[in-house]
Amino acid sequence: MWWQVVLLIVGAYVIGSIPSAYIAGRILRGIDIRKHGSGTVSGTNVWHSVSRWAMFPVGIFDILKGMAPVGIAYLTGMTLLGDPILAQGLVGLAAIAGHSWSVFIGFSGGRGIATMMGVLFVIAPWELLVFIVLWVLCILLFRNSPLGAIIAIASLPVASWAIGEPVVLTYILIAVLFLMMAKRIMANPGDLVTDWKRVVVYRLLLDRDIPDRSAWIYRDHADNDKNAEQ
Repeated sequence: MWWQVVLLIVGAYVIGSIPSAYIAGRILRGIDIRKHGSGTVSGTNVWHSVSRWAMFPVGIFDILKGMAPVGIAYLTGMTLLGDPILAQGLVGLAAIAGHSWSVFIGFSGGRGIATMMGVLFVIAPWELLVFIVLWVLCILLFRNSPLGAIIAIASLPVASWAIGEPVVLTYILIAVLFLMMAKRIMANPGDLVTDWKRVVVYRLLLDRDIPDRSAWIYRDHADNDKNAEQ
């Protein structure tokens, strides 16, 4: 029934909202990870700002946040408008949105890549393989993980169409791409921005506001907060 799908979509958003990286920062170092490193609530920022080993359980948990609710929709045979892929896809999008805009930490969050991978594992395993291969190749070629990630995500609907998947899955993957792009553009709202056109390009391609990755990761958030108050 449609109301079961709606309930699972809400549940997926709540589950996706569990901020594992934020929790790791609080427990292991007593810090708000949003005020350290890149400022993102992500496994990568846990690696840089909390503990390298902690990145792995955080990453696994974030993958499961996407896999579990979509897996429930798949195993129970839920459909929406008679289409199981539509139901599973909307549940997956809710989980990704929850990770990116967590209700538990003021609608901040991570980029949703790990959660997206958990979703794809259930509804689009071949596209997940394409994503991983392209991401790794881009990292090797460009030495830039954020750029590789957005290129690999943009390839998902193309891969779905090329493989001959149902058109609804291709539309779901287009929605995933737009979610990821929206999160990058809206990221780090507390930072001072003087040139929005340039910053939007940096955020989309490099997932930061400036070209220098080290300066971005190891910037002083206390100074940013002080400047924002002036």
